[in-house]
Amino acid sequence: MDFWTRLDAVRSEWNVLEHSFYRRWSAGELSREELAAYAGQYRHAVVALAQASASAAGRADEPVRRHLAEHAAEEASHVELWDRFVDAAGGDVGAPASPETKACANAWRGSGERSLEATLLGLYAIEAAQPAIAEAKRAGLVKLYGFEPGPATEYFDLHATLDMEHARAHRAWIEPALAEADHDELLEAARAVLSGNWTLLDGVERASLG
Repeated sequence: MDFWTRLDAVRSEWNVLEHSFYRRWSAGELSREELAAYAGQYRHAVVALAQASASAAGRADEPVRRHLAEHAAEEASHVELWDRFVDAAGGDVGAPASPETKACANAWRGSGERSLEATLLGLYAIEAAQPAIAEAKRAGLVKLYGFEPGPATEYFDLHATLDMEHARAHRAWIEPALAEADHDELLEAARAVLSGNWTLLDGVERASLG
């Protein structure tokens, strides 16, 4: 079994569109309070994604350094777009991270022990999943929760397409490194970031039910 087939199995195992929170989102079953809480919690993940890329850029040589630095700057600029959704949902941009959200943000941010290749793979795993997730969230917001297209949906509008390009770019840098990379480490990075997202959703849902 080749590496990308193994990775697809990990992605399928941790497909957050199968999480009960996103299932309820797409069924129109979330309360406004849950959407607001989610918006404030997921903001920490949005920030962590930019931080992960910036940190990796500091450890990379050209031209990977430039790729990661540009990606980090672009993702950092998207925090403002996310904040527009937080405002529309009635959330709090300064909401403290729950333990589950902290676990997700830490997984997305990575550690100094994660190799550059594993960091790139983690970024790829996050962003390859985002177009379908962003599209599902955008559709639910407009069709089921009464949000108007515009500032409230701009983050999702952008990521429904842009992350396809990001994922392709990350994969292009990963491919040449596969011959000598530790495939198990790369797959563990993917598992960590995807399960981290699942954990964040667990926390939001648990708080709403508690």
